[in-house]
Amino acid sequence: MKRIMAAIVGAVLVAGAAQAETLNFSVGMGPNSSITKAVNAYAERVEAATDGEVKIKVFPLELVGLPEMAPGIRDGLTDIGYMATPYFPSEFAHSNFLAELSMALNLFEGVSGIAGNAYAGAMTEFITTKCPECLAEFKAQNHVYMGHMSTSPYSLLCNGDVKTIDDLKGKRLRAGGAVFKRFSEHFGAVGVQLPANEAYEALSQGVLDCAILSVPELTNYRLQDVVTSVTLGVPGNVFGGTVSGNFNRDVWAGLTPEQREDIFKEQARLASDMTFTYASEQERNLKETKDLGKSVYTPDAEMQAALKDFAMADQDVVAKLFAENYGVDDAAEMQAEFLTVLERWLDLVKDVKNAEELAKIYWTKNYSKLDPNGYGLD
Repeated sequence: MKRIMAAIVGAVLVAGAAQAETLNFSVGMGPNSSITKAVNAYAERVEAATDGEVKIKVFPLELVGLPEMAPGIRDGLTDIGYMATPYFPSEFAHSNFLAELSMALNLFEGVSGIAGNAYAGAMTEFITTKCPECLAEFKAQNHVYMGHMSTSPYSLLCNGDVKTIDDLKGKRLRAGGAVFKRFSEHFGAVGVQLPANEAYEALSQGVLDCAILSVPELTNYRLQDVVTSVTLGVPGNVFGGTVSGNFNRDVWAGLTPEQREDIFKEQARLASDMTFTYASEQERNLKETKDLGKSVYTPDAEMQAALKDFAMADQDVVAKLFAENYGVDDAAEMQAEFLTVLERWLDLVKDVKNAEELAKIYWTKNYSKLDPNGYGLD
């Protein structure tokens, strides 16, 4: 009898081992970046939540890079991927349009500390509940959309000083997307499009005067070595075009409903960890900048007014560009509806003190409403 029971237990253990999944998660960021650290923690939580049935191996840089992430997920080169959709303007036109509206944050007063938390929540809600075109674009690329993260507001990280609007004239600014190029040109600067990981070399060699990036990138890309000043909140928008971890559709379909439910819960925490860390790391980086004897400037009244005027005018420019160039025919309607959602999210996250609190809001308002029996399986 004991031999029979042992055989049964052994068979169950073998079956359980056979069902275990090991998924690859490509990040496209360095191993010490805050993003990779958040993914590592997510991998540990998913394994614990699924009782070891789903394991995740994290590849910071080795498997698929950011410029190849969309086809990498599509073709199964990676099972999960942290992806910046603006690298793929045509494939994800509708969600890119929403991300491009972030200059509107300049139209709200006193939101710099919560801007990223709100933008990520608003993006995820709008795409999953109000933008079937967005979901269709992800489906067409064999992706399951799993929500957005956001940076803290972008600032000018400079080798030199930018204190006033006039100081911008003639400056060469790292512009990672179309909105930053428009901003640069509007204020008489030159927008230079290049990846963030090339900003260090460009600043050190004088190719750039400033990089338009969030303050935590001083650490993430080691820019503290080549930056002499920071001008906070200029241009003041966030980079809201990054999904925290899309799944390959075939991989997603191979999971059980229970596993998908567990992953939804951990995805809410992943998005909050990535996003909230940018806000908290901003304060640490600013303190370090000041401790190193470098200058930190805040925009004066003239600069703030000019930013608000540009942000207001740019909303119409963005809608027209995406309608004409990418076929986002309902851009004006989407814009109005999204800004209403964003304003509500600014109120939702105004009292958030840590990543755990933010994760609860993301879960309650967004991820808990996704059906593990149907979402991403149509």
